[in-house]
Amino acid sequence: MRAFLKSSEGCFQLKPHTTTIGRHQGADIVLQSPGVAEHHAVLEFTASDNGFVLQDFNSPHGTFVNGCQVQNAAVRVSPGDVLRFGRGGAAFQLVMDGAAQVRVGEVPMEGWMGVPREG
Repeated sequence: MRAFLKSSEGCFQLKPHTTTIGRHQGADIVLQSPGVAEHHAVLEFTASDNGFVLQDFNSPHGTFVNGCQVQNAAVRVSPGDVLRFGRGGAAFQLVMDGAAQVRVGEVPMEGWMGVPREG
């Protein structure tokens, strides 16, 4: 399975186990956006649940998942989640081959039936 971070600025394929993100030239994904720290965050593949864990390295401007700040913490991320590194940086969507992409606000209507309210 392959995974990517996609944005309007490009597409980055994640490493099979651990992908480092930051301004440092040795990072797997080098971002030059304002607010990105030298060693900003890491995405680690977890085989047990076939997903990823995002770890922020106590970056000064934080890491955001779906608009919520993650600072000096680790959180599980899923396909369709939107990640930002530093305030005002580009938004990256996590995409995995073979995984259904879920968009916030979309509700499948097939098989649903409206029930009128009483009163």
